[in-house]
Parts: sequence; structure tokens; C-alpha cells
Amino acid sequence: EQVELERRLAQSPLLAGVSLPAEQARVQSFPAGHILSDRPGGVPSVGLILSGRVEVYSVALDGKDVQLSTLPAGECFGVCNLLAGAELETVLRCGEETEVLYIPKPVLLACMERDAGVLRYAELCNQKLQFLLRRIELLTMQSCRGRVIAHLLAGQDRNGCVKPTGSREDLARQLGVSRAALFRELAAFKSMGVLRSEGNLLTVLDTPALEKLLYHPSRTK
Repeated sequence: EQVELERRLAQSPLLAGVSLPAEQARVQSFPAGHILSDRPGGVPSVGLILSGRVEVYSVALDGKDVQLSTLPAGECFGVCNLLAGAELETVLRCGEETEVLYIPKPVLLACMERDAGVLRYAELCNQKLQFLLRRIELLTMQSCRGRVIAHLLAGQDRNGCVKPTGSREDLARQLGVSRAALFRELAAFKSMGVLRSEGNLLTVLDTPALEKLLYHPSRTK
């Protein structure tokens, strides 16, 4: 049981190498659409996603939600308020059937202090802050075209491939645009020859052209 726990913890950059007693962690499975909490049974905990995916939403006072990110297996939630002790400001929803390993926060903090995991935690927080700044920049863009281009440029790998984390509807929610507007912009980029679409996989064919559309839209036809 202890070996299996260590194997599961190794999936996470934050938790890999943490000496955690097996009896202090528990695994739960949830169906698609389930709303997750970082306080299962009232116990403040960090959740390590073992399988499936979790969608992260911000909900405004008027009830409108915007998808901020998608957490795949190996990612953790409940870490942004690990030390603050405040409620999570986001809503976590299972994008598919998901298995989560829960670790009580006091137990994890004690293990991190003993195993010098504080530096890993600081590095993770820096990464999340940088991601949040990029998301704020994206969501403050007024045009749908700008949001789509920014997503393509930021998400492409060295071969130009933008691997999907869900359906086109999921991407539209993530960008805060309508599904019709997203399809319209993708079709326009394909007709310009700057983008190729194969199923859910998108491939950027001309990065300079997309950057020109983003930064100098009035100078392009």
C-alpha cells in the first residue's frame, strides 16, 4: 500500500518524494459533472488527480462562469490556499470520470517541512501566478479573434500543434466566446492557410501571420 501511494505521488511535481503515511491519504472516484471540494468531509485537503480531468471555473456575481483552465492527471488542486486557509475562489468540476487522492493539509505541510518541499511549493505557486497573468491578459482582450489567436500562439508546441484538452465547446467556454464565433474564426484561419484542423487537433502553419493578425489587425486583409 505504501509503495502504491508513492507511485501515485510521483505523478505530481509537488508531491513526488514526499514521505506520506499511507493511512493519511484516501482515494475517491467521482462521475463526470461532479463538483469537487478541497474540504471532503469538512477536512481541508489537497487533491491529486490520479485519472480523468478537472475543469476550473471562475463564477461572477451575476452567475456567469468562465473556464480558467483544465487540470489533467498529475495536477493538484487546493494548493493555492494551502497556507492561507481561505475558501477556494474557483469552482472545480469533473470533465469526465475522475479519481482523486486526498491528503489533509496539516499532514502535507508537516511532510513538506520535513522533506524540504517548501521550495517545490514556491516554484508551483510561481507557475500558477504566471499562468493566471496569461489568463487575465487573454480574457481582457475584447475581440474573439484576439482570444483565439492568443490561445493558438501560447498553446502550440515546437511543431505548431495545439493539443486539445476537451471538445470545441470546452475551448469556447475556456476562451469566453460563443461556439459559433470560435468555429467562424477557425474556419477563417484555415482559409488563410495559417491553420490546419484534423479532428480536435489544431496545427499552426504560419506563426508570423497569426502574430500580425493579433498585433496589427488593421494592416491585414
